[in-house]
Amino acid sequence: MQLGFHGLTKSGSSGYFIKKRDLIKLSATLVVQVLLVLITVTETHWISALSFTQKQRLQFIEAKLIWDGSVQRADVCKVFGVTPNHLSRDLSRYRNGQKDALVYDVENRTYRPGRGFKPQIASGSAEEYLTLLQAYSVSQSAAVVPAMGRVAPAESLPQPSGIIEPKVLRHVLMALKNRQGVRLVYQSLRDANPSPRTLWPHTLVFTGDRWHARAFDSKRQEFRDFVLSRCSNTSLEETDSPVPHIADAQWNETDTVEVVPAPRLSESQKQVIAKEFGMRDVDGELVWAHQIRKCLVGYFLYRHRLENGGTHGARPTQGQNPYLALKRPELAKQYQFSAG
Repeated sequence: MQLGFHGLTKSGSSGYFIKKRDLIKLSATLVVQVLLVLITVTETHWISALSFTQKQRLQFIEAKLIWDGSVQRADVCKVFGVTPNHLSRDLSRYRNGQKDALVYDVENRTYRPGRGFKPQIASGSAEEYLTLLQAYSVSQSAAVVPAMGRVAPAESLPQPSGIIEPKVLRHVLMALKNRQGVRLVYQSLRDANPSPRTLWPHTLVFTGDRWHARAFDSKRQEFRDFVLSRCSNTSLEETDSPVPHIADAQWNETDTVEVVPAPRLSESQKQVIAKEFGMRDVDGELVWAHQIRKCLVGYFLYRHRLENGGTHGARPTQGQNPYLALKRPELAKQYQFSAG
């Protein structure tokens, strides 16, 4: 056989052949690789076989083990309204799927993480937990509890809760699903009076404090952002968009936004700011870098008080973030944010 790669031996008129000992080594390697794949599949197969409610209960158990270091049967039964016998079956599946993952503390009647404990459903991410905790502190909704395990005492500052008419959201969602338009009345902050529009939305966008629809606008004949709480009197327009969303250049193109600690800070303060914002060391400089769609850069700058470049001088710049600065201040002028 004409195989010309390393490890094969030349054979006069017949080209190359595999030496017997190399074939044995190759076969052994393949067997080990196949076994590893089968072991991995077997280890995770039990998760895919679970129902949604079973996954929720086991996610809660893992979250309790991660953040509390223990979980009691009563905790799970109370949150999910199941009987101890029902829960026993869940725990049995979990222990069979993950050997040595749980250790039962007889004295305190609680389960603790075993030496083989490795979260399979809960993420174990501190950021995820705190995001869920924030959502719970605002809404007090029990829907987020299964993913948290432990609800620590927490309080959030009041956030603007724009009132979006259910009919508006329903029609926008239907338009997105069916690639149709929406006829509505829109109150822009540029104009004193509302005006009728026909929009063809392609994406919903959350800018940190309100929801927008990115859509082609019949009035201005271009793609723009529309705040859902400023829309009213909606109805469906059962026609395709006159311009496909792939033509939305400001949406499809991105720009790199790099944020650095304000130069006025000490090195120790810069390290703290870098940790808060997840900055990375890039060639000796702490940078928080993101690829952001061009039509959203202005919102990003506005939200972080960088619309004028942030603070570059020895003193905080009035109206700007006193701890952050744009690495490229010219971006502020290029993406000047204006209400609309």
